[in-house]
Amino acid sequence: MGRPVPRLADPSRGAARRWLTGAALAAALLASAPAVSAQPPPAPGEDASARAFVEALRRKDPVAAARFQALREARERSVTELRAAETRYAAGGPELRAAFLAKLRGARRAYAETSLAILDFLDDRDTTTLTEYQAAIAELRALLEQRKQTRAELEKLLGDD
Repeated sequence: MGRPVPRLADPSRGAARRWLTGAALAAALLASAPAVSAQPPPAPGEDASARAFVEALRRKDPVAAARFQALREARERSVTELRAAETRYAAGGPELRAAFLAKLRGARRAYAETSLAILDFLDDRDTTTLTEYQAAIAELRALLEQRKQTRAELEKLLGDD
C-alpha cells in the first residue's frame, strides 16, 4: 500500500522553537550592549513544553533526543557562564571592566555558538520532516490520480450501457 503518512509535528515543537528564537534574539542583544544581562530562565510553562518536546523526540528518535538534550545542557551552561561574566564585568566598575571584557566576549560567543547549534539541530529535524511530508504528499497525489483514472474508466462503463 505504501508508507504511512507521517504524523504532524508535535505541538510542543512550536514552543521549543519560540524559546530558541528568543534565545537567539537575546544573543544578538548581548552582542550589541556590554551591560545587557542574559535571558532570564524560561517560564515554567515554557520549560514544560520543552520537556514535552524532548519526550516526543525520545519516543520517535532516542539518539536525536539525547543529542538535543546535550545541546540544551551546553546552552544552559553557557548562559550560566555568561551571567557570571556579566556580573563580574558590572561589579568591576569602569576601571576594571577592561580586564573582564575578554571573558565577557568569550562567554557571549559561547552562548551564541550553543544557541546556534540548537537552531541548526531544529533546522535539520524540520528539513527532514518537511522532506518526509513532501514524499507523503506525492504519494497521496499519485493515489488521487489513480482514483481519478479509475473513476473515469468506471464512468465510461456506465455511459456505454
